[in-house]
Amino acid sequence: MIYVKNISKTFNNKKVINEIDIEIKRGEIVSIVGPSGAGKTTLLNIISTLEIPDPEYNSEILINNINVLSLNDSKLSKFRNTQIGFIFQFHELLPEFTAIENVIIPALIKGENKNDSIIKAKEILNSLKLSDVINQYPSELSGGEQQRVAVARALINDPKVIFADEPTGNLDNKTSDLLHKLFLDLREKHNITFVIVTHNKEMSNMADRKLNLVNGKWA
Repeated sequence: MIYVKNISKTFNNKKVINEIDIEIKRGEIVSIVGPSGAGKTTLLNIISTLEIPDPEYNSEILINNINVLSLNDSKLSKFRNTQIGFIFQFHELLPEFTAIENVIIPALIKGENKNDSIIKAKEILNSLKLSDVINQYPSELSGGEQQRVAVARALINDPKVIFADEPTGNLDNKTSDLLHKLFLDLREKHNITFVIVTHNKEMSNMADRKLNLVNGKWA
């Protein structure tokens, strides 16, 4: 599903990612842990195509058998939209749009029919126990509701893999536990692959594999 070979990243003459390799199977949940400043988010951003690795290391990144480093900007944007879901610590919902409007944005970008997208979004939001808040704005939602709306947005285009960066970072313990169970349920129902950067011990322990990154290398 995901094959990464020899990726490095340098900022201000400091190598923050140091020749990393990783393979992740379809449907696997992998957590990446480590101390602050270890390079976890940078690594996640590179694997998920949001950043590019240092070019001199002859790196490879394959997702679903697609060499993402070979794609031009247009093809890469389409690939992200159709193959990848993103969940961030600060949910990144657009405040001027309702919950359901936020969810359908990736589908509209993909070119899907708006009415069909709304029907699908309602189904996803209902499955996440959010049917009562679909017309509310982010400012009217609790932190847990906002994060579940972000999950729904990540799911709208049926991604093969979801990359999550500290998805429970701003949630209380109860809501964090609900999100853990949700990820496991989504994997079972849809065989989605998850790559999760987290400081949350419970979330990292529920993964199939826990990888520890220290100073840009696997420990």
